[in-house]
Amino acid sequence: MSKIDLAGLWQLECDKAGFVPLLAKVPGDNVSALVSAGVIPDPTYRTNELAVRWIKDFQWSWSRKFEVPEDFLSAARIWLNIDSLDTAGKIFINGREVAVSENMFIRLRIEVKKFLKAGLNELTVVIAPMEEYIRKMAECVTVPPPAPPAAGGDQISGMNYIRKVQCHGGWDWGICLPVCGLYGDVCIESSDGPRLEYFYTEQEFYERICRITAVALIDSTVETTAGVDFTFNGEVKKVNAFLGRGENRITAVFELEDPELWYPAGYGAQPLYELSAACAGMSISRRIGLRKLETLCEKDEYGTSLKIRVNGVDIFAKGANWIPMDYLPSKFTAERYEKILSDAVAANMNILRVWGGGLYENEDFYRICDEKGILVWQDMMFACAIYPATERFLDLVDKEITHQVRRLRDHACIALWCGDNECASVLQWHGKNDLRKTACYDRVNQTIGKAVKKADESRIFRPSSPCNTPDDFTGTDDQQNGDIHYWAVWHGGQPFADFYNVKPRFCSEFGYQSFPSMNTVRRYTEKCDRNVTSPVMELHQKNVGGNTRIVEMFARYFRYPCGFENFVYLSQVQQAVAIRTAVEYWRTLKPYCMGTIYWQFNDNNPVASWASVDYYGNWKQLHYQAKRFYAPVLATAVPDDEHDSVSFHAVSDIGEKLQGRLEISVLALADGKVLRNKTVPVELAPFAAEKAVSFNKNELLGDLESAFAVYTLVLCGKTQEYRSSGEYFALPWKRYELPDTEISGEISCSGGGKWSLKLASDLPAFFVFAEFRDIRAVFSDNSLTLLPGKCVELLFETDGEYSVDELKEKLSIKDLRSSYREKE
Repeated sequence: MSKIDLAGLWQLECDKAGFVPLLAKVPGDNVSALVSAGVIPDPTYRTNELAVRWIKDFQWSWSRKFEVPEDFLSAARIWLNIDSLDTAGKIFINGREVAVSENMFIRLRIEVKKFLKAGLNELTVVIAPMEEYIRKMAECVTVPPPAPPAAGGDQISGMNYIRKVQCHGGWDWGICLPVCGLYGDVCIESSDGPRLEYFYTEQEFYERICRITAVALIDSTVETTAGVDFTFNGEVKKVNAFLGRGENRITAVFELEDPELWYPAGYGAQPLYELSAACAGMSISRRIGLRKLETLCEKDEYGTSLKIRVNGVDIFAKGANWIPMDYLPSKFTAERYEKILSDAVAANMNILRVWGGGLYENEDFYRICDEKGILVWQDMMFACAIYPATERFLDLVDKEITHQVRRLRDHACIALWCGDNECASVLQWHGKNDLRKTACYDRVNQTIGKAVKKADESRIFRPSSPCNTPDDFTGTDDQQNGDIHYWAVWHGGQPFADFYNVKPRFCSEFGYQSFPSMNTVRRYTEKCDRNVTSPVMELHQKNVGGNTRIVEMFARYFRYPCGFENFVYLSQVQQAVAIRTAVEYWRTLKPYCMGTIYWQFNDNNPVASWASVDYYGNWKQLHYQAKRFYAPVLATAVPDDEHDSVSFHAVSDIGEKLQGRLEISVLALADGKVLRNKTVPVELAPFAAEKAVSFNKNELLGDLESAFAVYTLVLCGKTQEYRSSGEYFALPWKRYELPDTEISGEISCSGGGKWSLKLASDLPAFFVFAEFRDIRAVFSDNSLTLLPGKCVELLFETDGEYSVDELKEKLSIKDLRSSYREKE
């Protein structure tokens, strides 16, 4: 096989009057090219987004010249490969149309031999304005589906007509700036024989043996024979295969005794085995994990469970929802995936849900998830809408799902396939009694499900999220069955205590907003913009009424902050408290509840949002709290206000019996002095959750406004000790007279870019949060409680090199008390 790589600089043109053609990188997108060339400013800065939306209204043409050697044309077949063309476009070679694209999620492989010539050739890709394509598609639909519900104020209607990243048209956290471009591998390849299209394995386990069936899908234009070489773990098997016209399935079987098994993070290691297939000069290589994975939906006395089992171990899924890493596809780099996915593991996550309004991620994402043990709940890319059910659209859907499932199915990380995000819910909200809408949804969902099951029989397919069972999506958000999305606290304005009224089997969406870090805010604002109701801050809040919800909830729980920076700080405290409340309680319900995936993990642009890691990679307080509430062993306090009591629980994700104690100290709020101590013995079976002890809160604390409890769970296994700590306050934070504190921070360097920050306080200080102005740093802990006489050492690393003096000058330490009243 020979290859002409077409990556590099292309000429980018636009039919906007006066536009001057420029050079643009492929793979890449038009907006990145315009920013790099200085044609437009950074769209995320201040209100620039509004000034650059003209980009979506015009046709964009990408072209480049390339040389074709004469001997290259002697090959039996020559094809153009474009991994992803975004989105509605026509492809020309030497002025002749060779193909039309309507779906960015389908890999294009187009036979182009007859269009080429020896010497200089020209390839041109013309991409139509997105809304023009949407209008044409809408004209072809007899029964138009409803537009997605307006979650944000800047959404483009009709996104459900185009097979493109749905949030490119805006979302309630997303910039409204549809890009276009060519992504992934863009090249021309040739072969004198068949073409290797896909390669994956099927795994079967028999006691100590794993049988691996390697499957190569090979396309041939003629009947012929070809040698296919399979290699697994150093063992080579050669197959002399007869190939018919079209697609051929060629296999080889390997057996491995006592394989090293792959486990999710926190449950075991992630060994990966080398695997490859080669045919007619083409080869595909990868590293695979061997594991027996089951996603179970079992009837029980309560309803229907939803849980993931790996190698016989039931996994409590701990994670967050993943949205596209950036609004600019050109920024999807392996280095960024590595950094942000490392942040997930650092917070003790073992699962990410790839949400259905984004994209099927590239290979780097899934490869790194394999390496780090991050399970993936993989939505198909349909979200919050009813989609057209025309034959043309369904054909695009079938091709998309077939390609993507075949491409991804060999990744050990993928736990399940899900048909869409909340499309069945939209049907419930807006079309429950409309048979035409129901028919549209059913036809599209059936097409998705059939394509998934045909391409991968080894995993479960769930038709939607949320849904009751793989066969029932009609009763969405049923707490006793399947997964739910719980939004009554954020969207419904319910108090945080409402989480205690919810007992999900698996909660795959719930969230609360905050603002990004001040380091991020400073990057998209001027000083004059730093007011929550300024035009800039409101543009960077995409959820209608979002800022109002944040402020209104302040009034319930906290004293109002002084100044903008404290406003940002307190929004992060509030977000962390909300999600911690839900997760810690739901973890106590295991094995009834077996998963919490909060909304959301990351941002694709700098905005106020539900993310725990902001656009520039700064950890919000939620992410530090997640590191604690997703720890393998957890202690938590669960209030029962109806009975004026509080119960203390111990939760374990460890596969052995643990024994130890729960230590509870009641402290005076004014000075941190210990008023009384209690110790309770605790014993936990493997993977268990138990209530350790309950108290009447008045008997435990005495005066509720002047005391609080600190608890520490200490458990030991055969070789390791586990600790988990927390605090219990019986009243909302605004009810307490918190003491004025003096918090000190001492910075030292241990060499090799490793730093230490020692924090100490003279009086109790809460939600103590350290950061450096305009310097990204990730700490070993943060958003914590300081007690007098107890120094806490935080280890941290920075993205650049700094001196001790520079860091001292940039250090900021905030706590709850200082956020709302200046010291006298």
